[in-house]
Amino acid sequence: MENTMTEKTENKLSVAEAQAICLRNNIPFYTYRLPGSREVVFGAQLSNDTRIFKGFEKHRGEKGFVITPFNHASWSFPFFIKADLSFTDYLTDGESIQNLRNTVFNTPGRIFTKQDCEHFEYLDELRTMIETLKREGMRKAVLSRTITLPCDSLRLAPVIFEQMKQYHHAFLFFAAIPGKCAWMGASPETFLKYDRNGFFTMSLAGTQSVATAKTPPEWSDKDIEEQQIVTDYIHDTLRHYFTRHLDIEGPITLQAGNVFHLCTFFRSDEQLPADQIDELVTQLHPTPAVCGLPKKRAMQIISEIEKQERGYYAGFLGPLQASGAFDLFVNLRTMEVFDDALRLYVGGGITPLSDPETEWQETCQKADTLLNLIRQINYGKVTF
Repeated sequence: MENTMTEKTENKLSVAEAQAICLRNNIPFYTYRLPGSREVVFGAQLSNDTRIFKGFEKHRGEKGFVITPFNHASWSFPFFIKADLSFTDYLTDGESIQNLRNTVFNTPGRIFTKQDCEHFEYLDELRTMIETLKREGMRKAVLSRTITLPCDSLRLAPVIFEQMKQYHHAFLFFAAIPGKCAWMGASPETFLKYDRNGFFTMSLAGTQSVATAKTPPEWSDKDIEEQQIVTDYIHDTLRHYFTRHLDIEGPITLQAGNVFHLCTFFRSDEQLPADQIDELVTQLHPTPAVCGLPKKRAMQIISEIEKQERGYYAGFLGPLQASGAFDLFVNLRTMEVFDDALRLYVGGGITPLSDPETEWQETCQKADTLLNLIRQINYGKVTF
């Protein structure tokens, strides 16, 4: 397997090889593949300055990759990785290849600390959240947990990204700012897309295992209510910005890896000035799909009950083009890459109708989207 990661020639460099160079040399980089596309895009920032993302208006005219945290009030900052070098699938310019090889930064590593919930601990957290929702008359909050896999992660990560390509309808990503953050995943959920044709987003909630679902899937009252909460919130937000034209389609059943979700699509061909785009993003994030409702209280409950800091899990990330167009996705079905471990993040929407054991099983099903890929790789020492 090591031969697949070795730089083979000076006139052709694959995405996996470029990822390996950047991880070894501490170069900020990003990789992504849009849903339904076959093209894998790679970008690298050939300077070691950490760039804070200051909004779409401030970064208009720049090309790169945005990664933002779940909670902007946390110690995790929104970052922008500038595309000093970019290519699709293969880099064939010899001078650019050599420049990437010769760029080396001295950056402290990131070592994991164990913080995972055991089964019984997560069930206790679920019961606490359900009781809180009932007592306060809240409709929904989202609880998450982690699964940490000690391994030779910096060598394993490019291989896992290659394996993720089998998820054709997901947004695949691997972005790293050495010493700050590194995340990789296969997200099923668009946060917000914008180009010259207008805007697109979705409300995604409710989960069933593909292996056990009926054909077509039959959705429980809890799943239908959970997805409707997200749909209503997004609709109420969008209608203040798109007053002339807003198409709504759904809910429909959408497959994402080994699970089904309920999904509603929102489209508008209207254009917005850059300052209103920033305002819209602020209003949407985080949606009830990853937070809850009412939003402010849901975030407080999450902070009080969850064992771990979310960091960039359930934030949004994606490429920004010089034209101002962007494709942003929720950071789900995701793992954080440390120097010596991979940490998966999984969660689910909790309502007063939730059953704790069912919610635990839902997180197991979601985790299998990435765990099944790792199980397919006979490479390195992985404990799980």
